[in-house]
Amino acid sequence: MKKVILLVLAITSFSIANAQVGEGTNWLKIGVHGGVPVGDVSDISNFALGFDLKYQFLNTESFAIGASTGYTNYFGETEGLIEYSDFGIIPLAGLFRYYPTENFFLGADLGYGFLTEGDETGGFYYRPEVGYHNDSWNIFAYYQGLSVDNFSPASVGVGVNYNIIQGK
Repeated sequence: MKKVILLVLAITSFSIANAQVGEGTNWLKIGVHGGVPVGDVSDISNFALGFDLKYQFLNTESFAIGASTGYTNYFGETEGLIEYSDFGIIPLAGLFRYYPTENFFLGADLGYGFLTEGDETGGFYYRPEVGYHNDSWNIFAYYQGLSVDNFSPASVGVGVNYNIIQGK
């Protein structure tokens, strides 16, 4: 819980610092993503599907920060008589982006991910992304992972976000 509180304080601090700069463009991003489970979870799930909610502050021409949340559902599969349950991840993360060109970006969402099922409550959440961006939408490829003591679900996939421009 202390990690979550520290993460929220860090995101809030970035937000306040950004509000004082008064430059760049802010976006509210709403999107969907889908992927194939890899690693620990590939034996019990065959598909991951989710939605994203992000707020991005574009402070300079090349760098951006923000906050990210959403939900990813890992669909359980059936093997013979064994049926695995669905489970989900709810991230609370900071968003970091680098734009080497106007429309191309590299970035990562880093923070804490809450598990919706099982004995573990959550752990370190990470989601590196690479994609194409314009003022209306983004399309990206990602690797999403969660580091938990005995269970580390991950997926590789693609997503699309619709950008709602908030202001310049």
